[in-house]
Amino acid sequence: MTAPGTVPASTGTGRPVLRWVLLFVLLLLGVLELLFGAGGLIGSSQAAQRPDRESVEELSRRIGCTAEITADAADLRQGLCTSGGEEIWIATFPTARAQDAWTTEAKAYGGSYLVGEGWVVVLSDTTQDLLHGLLGGVVVSGTDHDGGHPHTGGG
Repeated sequence: MTAPGTVPASTGTGRPVLRWVLLFVLLLLGVLELLFGAGGLIGSSQAAQRPDRESVEELSRRIGCTAEITADAADLRQGLCTSGGEEIWIATFPTARAQDAWTTEAKAYGGSYLVGEGWVVVLSDTTQDLLHGLLGGVVVSGTDHDGGHPHTGGG
């Protein structure tokens, strides 16, 4: 019989050892995730797993001009070049989400845009067919701000 307040001799060190083993395993799993998980310090990042996207410089070369980089931010890289007397604005985006946000916002200002995977080129009436032929992509039109309304007659 044991005295009140004392631990019985039959309680071994099994539970504390189990707790330490579990704690060590969880710690080890956390370290492995930090090192090798998605975006980890050693594992390949999500950016490295994305298919290569064309750069502003590559797109301008395909157009036949040399781009001057005008912005280099986390969510957008843009450049401006001149071809055939026309200024051509080119932007590249690191994610589809950044590109979609920019394109949605730009449409409100009107104009036409050539949209490819990870890039947008602002079009003019004189460059639309040429650039679409050179780069591919999809032509997207913004809101019409010309103020014109169809005339229904009557005076």
